[in-house]
Amino acid sequence: MGDAIKELNQEHGVSVEILKGILPPSWVEWALEPAGETRRRQPTVAELAAHDEESTTPRKAQHKLGKAVSKIQLEKFMESLEHLPQEAVPHTRDNPYGGQEARNMAYARTRSSQGQGEHAFLKAAPTERAREIPLNEFVYATRRALGVEEFLAERCPRCHRGREGEIITTVHARTCRRDGAQVNMHEPLKYALSRALNGLRVKHDVESGAPFTGERNLSMDIVIRPGALTNASSPGYRNKGILLDVTHADPQAQVHLRNGSATSDGIAAQASEARKRQHYARPGHVSFDERSFKLTTLAVESFGRLGEEGYEFIDELATHAVGGRDGGTMALKGVFKERLLQIVSVATQVAISRRVQRYKLALRGRQDAENRRTRSTSDQSTPMIWGWSVDAS
Repeated sequence: MGDAIKELNQEHGVSVEILKGILPPSWVEWALEPAGETRRRQPTVAELAAHDEESTTPRKAQHKLGKAVSKIQLEKFMESLEHLPQEAVPHTRDNPYGGQEARNMAYARTRSSQGQGEHAFLKAAPTERAREIPLNEFVYATRRALGVEEFLAERCPRCHRGREGEIITTVHARTCRRDGAQVNMHEPLKYALSRALNGLRVKHDVESGAPFTGERNLSMDIVIRPGALTNASSPGYRNKGILLDVTHADPQAQVHLRNGSATSDGIAAQASEARKRQHYARPGHVSFDERSFKLTTLAVESFGRLGEEGYEFIDELATHAVGGRDGGTMALKGVFKERLLQIVSVATQVAISRRVQRYKLALRGRQDAENRRTRSTSDQSTPMIWGWSVDAS
């Protein structure tokens, strides 16, 4: 035990204060005493029996220790990102995976991979269709999570980016604003959530404009009817209808990098939530009855992180599913919550992977067409008469 405590402190960087919060402080002090000439002294019975503070269960102690070690490892990893180049090392046609990520892109990816939601798809058991992720899509998602992007072209045929020496990789394939990124990636998530709500018997409508009585051109992705979440803990969720707007945000998109997604957590999701509030409920012009409905934006970042509003919605939905906080079944809430997060994560990662695949297929089709056009032009020979060339000598 003494060796284990000493190793955690000296080799893994777990501070004395953290160790004393997990183990009886007298044990920590004994373990970290300078050893004698031969070995560490034997602890007294009083020291072994001492519990200076309220003792904790082994499971809780293990959980606390795991969090402390993980936090230290994350800090060291974030420090290591400083050694990455400020500008990306480009991929090549001969080595499409041989590039190196730029520092700000690595920071944005890592921050989006932490916190609420994170890489829930990696823990999804394929026991139901909503949590199944096909092989190809899983490979793309795993590469993305590790920062491995693929060279695709010298320039984008849609937005014409790449003229200034930049190259087109799978990052651009999922962030190109001229290729319907929002539609391609948020529609599957919307219907995955609708199926999850049906499974929980929550009454709702998809793509409904009913709450916007004065705005004929507005509609909401999912409208949960008032009173449908009767077991939710918050009065706003329990008594009102929920206008659930599903959106996707990529922290590696230039607009979010400029706003600080590489230096602060959840910037991309926050920006999406603010944009939706401005669209539907800006000060002085709220397009729905706030007494009857609550606007909630489920913003999902490319690497798994959920915005605050979206995470709160998942939490309230899980609370409703187990019968409320007073239902005596709150041990099940974590199970429902994890399942819902996995459904969101799987739907998001599959949608992103398929968008990248569609982009690659479109590029390949365009290149094949250009090759055929070039070949047909270069293969035009001198006109033939009866099998002989006109200029034949």
